[in-house]
Amino acid sequence: MIPVEAHVSMNDVPIVGLQWTDRTWTFSVPVGVFLTLLERLRGAPVRALNCWLLLEALAAVRVNGSWSAKQHIGHLVDLHELDEQRLREFINRAAILSPADPTNLRTEHAGHDKTPTSVILHRFRFRREALVERMESLSTEDVVVVATHPRLGQPFRLIDWVYFIAEHDDHHLAAARHALRLASVSPSTEVALG
Repeated sequence: MIPVEAHVSMNDVPIVGLQWTDRTWTFSVPVGVFLTLLERLRGAPVRALNCWLLLEALAAVRVNGSWSAKQHIGHLVDLHELDEQRLREFINRAAILSPADPTNLRTEHAGHDKTPTSVILHRFRFRREALVERMESLSTEDVVVVATHPRLGQPFRLIDWVYFIAEHDDHHLAAARHALRLASVSPSTEVALG
């Protein structure tokens, strides 16, 4: 069991995570950090595995109706097709990128909580490695291609999009770890039934 004290707080006021769609963005990532960002993307599946090493039994537990750790990581797997589509759009110099589904219906109906953790982690690692391998061959010219993000309504470069993906990974990895913590200490847990 993870101790309650592990919950980050200042002056006994817990830090509440910001909703992904409430974040604001300024994109000014230097091109020279592109390979570092790819390494960050490559490492996300390993960090997801780390979430489960001690708390496998709690990975499918939902607290107060929020997503379980499995759903958070499964969501990153679900976005692989969109990531591949957007990469193609950048390479083909599209003006506007394909939109994501703001309702996350794919994740809601995917049944990640019934899928073995090892399968989710394998899918994440395999698909993410394929995406990173495709991006490793990009030129500097490719990395600075600009397209507009449909939800944000602002143009950004391919390198900014890679940063955006890395931040989204971190958002869901932190949320997965938080879900595991809550499941380990909360008396109001419920097992998600898919």
